[in-house]
Amino acid sequence: MTLLKEIGPEARSHRISVVIASILGFAVNKLPAHCEDCSLAQTLITIDQEPYLAHEQSDEYELAFDFIDCLCREAGMLNQRESARGEDYSIAENAILEYAAWYNMPWEDY
Repeated sequence: MTLLKEIGPEARSHRISVVIASILGFAVNKLPAHCEDCSLAQTLITIDQEPYLAHEQSDEYELAFDFIDCLCREAGMLNQRESARGEDYSIAENAILEYAAWYNMPWEDY
């Protein structure tokens, strides 16, 4: 949380989304083998294993979105933002998409 509080309020949102996605990935790698169903931990594991859920308004997406929204508020930054072109976007949504695609590198597939 200290990191997000330090960089959060002035951070460029496309960059902070990647930072949050990497924090989520780090946390998932530290989880025990078994996690409770319907927990945030299980949600992140599910999105990691089934990345299409990041593109749908699934229960997993909603739980992850709410968690990241709380992180943003705690760090003193707005989750919902407006681009210079007047388009609304969300750090949480972008972070979930980054997290789900973290290991998606099609150029490495042979």
